[in-house]
Amino acid sequence: MRLLHTGDWHVGKALRGASRADEHRAVLDEIVGIAAAHEVDLVVVAGDLFDTAAPSPESQGLVYDALLRLAANGTEVVVIAGNHDNARALSVLAPLFARSGVAVAGDLRRPDDGGVHRFVGRDGAPVNVALVPFVSKRGIVRAEQLMSTAAFEQAQAYSQRMDQLIGALCAPFTGDAVNVLVAHAFVHGGVTGGGERAAHLVEEYAVLGPSFPATAGYVALGHLHRAQQIAGATAIHYPGSPLQLDFGETSDPKRVNVVELEPGLPARVTPVELRAGRALRTYTGTLDQLAATVVDDDAWLRLVVREPHRAGLGQAVRQRFGERVVDVRIDAPIAAVAAATVRRGRTPHELFAEYMATRGADDPRVTALFAELLDELTSEATA
Repeated sequence: MRLLHTGDWHVGKALRGASRADEHRAVLDEIVGIAAAHEVDLVVVAGDLFDTAAPSPESQGLVYDALLRLAANGTEVVVIAGNHDNARALSVLAPLFARSGVAVAGDLRRPDDGGVHRFVGRDGAPVNVALVPFVSKRGIVRAEQLMSTAAFEQAQAYSQRMDQLIGALCAPFTGDAVNVLVAHAFVHGGVTGGGERAAHLVEEYAVLGPSFPATAGYVALGHLHRAQQIAGATAIHYPGSPLQLDFGETSDPKRVNVVELEPGLPARVTPVELRAGRALRTYTGTLDQLAATVVDDDAWLRLVVREPHRAGLGQAVRQRFGERVVDVRIDAPIAAVAAATVRRGRTPHELFAEYMATRGADDPRVTALFAELLDELTSEATA
């Protein structure tokens, strides 16, 4: 049996206000093509289909169209909710998607009530897919524990309950079947990509690697945006996000995993590189240095400008490098600040010049404006 593992699409996520809908459309097209080319039996989408719990109609259209195309040739498609998704909304849509061969799990269910998706692969082997959508701490740690226990005890309680839930969902796994566990969770020891929601990456939300049993031939994880394997008793993988979603992910290769599974045998995992989407790059230097080093392509740019502050500097950078600049940061040289500024015997112009120097600002227009305002104030005082 062959499956394709993807997740963390985050459709609808903008980059400093710039829409990336065209990039998401292209990368979802690419994923649909990879699934068809490898003739997979199962596609797993491990949560965070959307970037927000209230996705736009355009975002919903992109995601739902991709899911239906993935299932169009009889491929089983399994989707779980992530921490960015609206779990209730996905649960409402689940019966509609089921008619098209897409199994959607918005919330946790018992194994015999939708918590384990079962089907027969094209080779005739039975397949069990245990589903663990994102579980909030408030849904698993009781209120009295939150109020009366220390933070480390709450973290232990969350990990323990998740261990129990995973164990219960994997209990129906059998030796003659292909067994897969899908979970949207932060596994202890995982490395972040940079664009994740920090509140759900702390120890209080950690799941331990030993919680995933050896009876699972493959554990398909979502939540972390960097592709990686987690140490454990079986093959435990994050495929990462399909696009570079934030400037913290600029060095992360983007891919999906194609996995071959047979009952009782180790999983064979093949990463397949994704080429759609624009790169994110950061450059640092003066304007002249940036002009000499910035590559002329379609990458989104974060530019760190090492020049003194002056009015209109950010606008000048954008005019020079175009619309692909989505983040401009001024890293001005800061003059040493004296422990105490001596004001007696010094003119306002001298004090203002010192202030400008401490702020790393060098703009004659601002100095002239200060002089003009000071003159007006002085004239009014002596009138």
